[in-house]
Amino acid sequence: MTTMTPVGGFRKRLKRRVKWPLIAMVAALPDTVQNMLYIPRIRMFAQHVPVLKVVYTGCYRTHPIDKALGTETGGIEPPEAISGHDKNAGSFPYMGSQPSTVRLALQQLGDLRDHAFVDIGCGKGRPMIVATEFPFREVIGYDLASRLVDIANRNAQIVARCFPERVRMRAYAADALQAEFPPGKLVVYLFNPFGIETMARLLDSLTAAYERGAIETFSIVYLNPLCKDLFDASPILERHFSASVPYAADEIGYDEGVTQTLGIWKSRPHT
Repeated sequence: MTTMTPVGGFRKRLKRRVKWPLIAMVAALPDTVQNMLYIPRIRMFAQHVPVLKVVYTGCYRTHPIDKALGTETGGIEPPEAISGHDKNAGSFPYMGSQPSTVRLALQQLGDLRDHAFVDIGCGKGRPMIVATEFPFREVIGYDLASRLVDIANRNAQIVARCFPERVRMRAYAADALQAEFPPGKLVVYLFNPFGIETMARLLDSLTAAYERGAIETFSIVYLNPLCKDLFDASPILERHFSASVPYAADEIGYDEGVTQTLGIWKSRPHT
């Protein structure tokens, strides 16, 4: 492992401080302009312009769920938007999950009427919006970035107006590792929010709550499960589902992929 020199560290921080504001400027381009950049003759040249490359991630186009509801769930947020400084702090950039993968995951879990849905690293709340389509007893999310939480809660108000019959969703600006999980039965949703060390702490917290009886049972729904070995090794979990899930046709082009890897684990019965 190489050690970054002070000069190298300064250059990296400077690059990040310049990069993300420029990306934000591109992200603010109207959809009509971004769509024009997809015209083959324009794309041929634009995709080689460093800052314009982010257009072709698709993440900054207005997602179909946002077009339908008037919500705001798109974009990519750097780790410092989450942790509040330039260091990673164990967090990865925020981007929204594709709703079709969230729906498919939740459909694998059976009756959800007495479960709480908890999104760890909820960002702007797109998976929470999808979760309100299901009969959860509550839908909540935690994120360190208060700005993203404010957006998630504005989205919650929009969803409540559009669908007053659904369970309300609520996001909290808090460290999920310090928060009290709702008692009873849980579905914990993760879109690869942390590295292995922080993920291990989260699993330890869930395990402790489960062993003392505060949590009756829980499922882990984990998209892009880079830390899957951690959950496979847990003595209280068993793998329930694993697959590469294709996006719905209308979601293709709103991030760089067309599929997402999904893993689901369920807690073993208390002995």
